[in-house]
Amino acid sequence: MTKFTLSGQVVVIAGGSQGLGKEFARKFFQEGTNNTVVVVSRSRTKLQQAVRDISGQESAQELTKATQVRPQESEIVYATCDLADYSQVENLYEILASCSLKPTVVLLCAGGSTPGLFKDLKGSDLELGVKVNYMTCVNLAHIAVRHWQSAHLMFFSSEVAFFPFIGYAQYAPLKQSIKSLVAILRQECPQQRISCVYPGNFDSEGYVLENETKPSITREIEGPSEAISCEECCNRIVRVLNMGYDDITTDLIGWFLMSTDMGMNKQNNVSLGWPLQWLLGIIANLVIVPIYMLICKFQIKKWHSSCEKQE
Repeated sequence: MTKFTLSGQVVVIAGGSQGLGKEFARKFFQEGTNNTVVVVSRSRTKLQQAVRDISGQESAQELTKATQVRPQESEIVYATCDLADYSQVENLYEILASCSLKPTVVLLCAGGSTPGLFKDLKGSDLELGVKVNYMTCVNLAHIAVRHWQSAHLMFFSSEVAFFPFIGYAQYAPLKQSIKSLVAILRQECPQQRISCVYPGNFDSEGYVLENETKPSITREIEGPSEAISCEECCNRIVRVLNMGYDDITTDLIGWFLMSTDMGMNKQNNVSLGWPLQWLLGIIANLVIVPIYMLICKFQIKKWHSSCEKQE
C-alpha cells in the first residue's frame, strides 16, 4: 500500500477552488515540501482567488502546455475544467502530460447538494446533481486509472451514502454511486491505493447554500449537528490516512452509520476499528436500526400530516 505523505507529490484536486478541496490544497502547499498542487474547477475567478489565498502571492498561475514546472520547489497552479465534460478532462490530461506532470495523488472533491423534496426540484437541479456529484468524479477517475496507475485516488462521498433519507434525492443516490464505484475499482485496480471519505457536516460555502433549501423534516431527522471547520475535517482525514486506513468518516455518527452498512460486499473495507464496526453492525441492524427507522417513519408521517393541514 502506498504510504500517505504531504511531501514530494504532484497533486490534482478536483473541486479545489473552495471548501474541503481548497483546504487540502492549502495543506499540501503550506505544510508539505516539494509539491506541485493543481487545483481544478469550472470557475477561473474562484480558482485564481483560491491560489492567491493559499500562496499569499498577488497573481495566480494557470496551468497551460507552456507552463514551466520548477523542480524541488513547492508551487500551486490552477486549471479551469468542467470535469463533467469528458473531452475537457482529456484536455486536462494532455496539459499535465505536456508539462511532464504525472499526478501521484488525485482528490475527487467536487460536489454539492441542493436539498429539497423530489417533486419540488427542477429538472436542472437533478441534472446538476448527476454532473457535479458523479460525472466530475467518474470522468477524472477514468483518466487516472488509464494513465496514472500509481496515483493514490481519494474519493469523497458522504455519510448519507450509508443512510439516505427525505430531502436528499438530488444528492444521496450519487454519493452511493461513488461508494459502489470505489468497491469495483479496488477489485479492478489492486495496484492503486484507493481511499473513500464519508464526511459529516463541515463549514463551507456549500454547507451554507445547502441549509437555505433544506426542508424542515430533513433537519429534524438529521438532528443537531454542529459543523466542524474545513481545517479540522481535513486534519481528521489526514490522520486516518496516515494510520493506513482508506474508508474514512469524520465524526462518530458517520463511523456508526458505516458499521450498519458492512455487509457481504465489504470484504475490502479498510476502516478504523473495522472488527468492532462489524460486530456493532450486527447488533445495530438487529436491535437499534429497526427501532430508529420506526421513529423516522413516525416523524415523516407526522410531517406529511402537518403539511396537509396547512394546504
